[in-house]
Amino acid sequence: MRRHGRHLFLTVLALAAMLVATTPVHAAKFRVLVGNDDGVGAAGIAELVKVLAADSSLEVSVFAPATNQSGTGDRITTGPLTVKPATTADGYPAFSVAGYPADGILFGILQGLPQRPDLVVTGINQGQNIGELVNISGTVGAALSAARLGIPAFAVSQGLGPNISYEAAARYTYQLVNRFRGSATFRYRLRGSGGRPHVLNINFPTCATGAVRGVRSVPLGRSQKVVGYDEGSSAEVWDPIVVTTPLGSTDCDSTLRTPLTDLEAMNNGFASVTPLDVDLTSEGLVRPIARFVEQ
Repeated sequence: MRRHGRHLFLTVLALAAMLVATTPVHAAKFRVLVGNDDGVGAAGIAELVKVLAADSSLEVSVFAPATNQSGTGDRITTGPLTVKPATTADGYPAFSVAGYPADGILFGILQGLPQRPDLVVTGINQGQNIGELVNISGTVGAALSAARLGIPAFAVSQGLGPNISYEAAARYTYQLVNRFRGSATFRYRLRGSGGRPHVLNINFPTCATGAVRGVRSVPLGRSQKVVGYDEGSSAEVWDPIVVTTPLGSTDCDSTLRTPLTDLEAMNNGFASVTPLDVDLTSEGLVRPIARFVEQ
């Protein structure tokens, strides 16, 4: 009887193992919240959502401004906010938010979605957001709003030029979403410390001739720098010496190999990726300097 019982137990165990092996595992979908600043009906967000939603393992939700809100940075609405069902230009279900870009992302995270997203993607913006432009960009501002709530974000923009196409930027963003999803190290880097994730500011050039020369990780640049002063027309007048870098030029036939900033990347045909902090606070110094500054 003991042998029979042991044999029966092993048989049941084997059948259970076979059942587990043949039963499909339904992994939870990776949740992506998409917004922009050009408005829910813009071409850039439609292309981005189309590429992301084609992957059935992604759960894509869209909360975007009802109208174009370019240049509004991270402004927020503190009064009543109207949110209505809508669609992208390609017919994907979305919600239009009668407010700023940040309002759409905040409402999606705090109210509209049953679960917090794993990642926020804003864009694809019509026009580059490089250098000083990041300070006024609604695309970047909405992404920063997500990061302040503890969710990493990508802000994606397409450089101005003739015959703008969002396809390459959309495909690259989709690849980056999957890389973030699949790489624990990548997620760790972007999630930062102390619950303060980072934003990746992504800019693709639009080439009049040639093609995008690659993607480079670079810091923000500045379009204007004062490097000194010359004597002016009188003893008390001084003329600034200003070095200017174009914010809007693109040469995809350039031979420059190593861009040093996002401006230099755009101007020489490279796409750029720049990690941004959520604000100006140096979080790691708040407690270490307390004993020196507090009274």
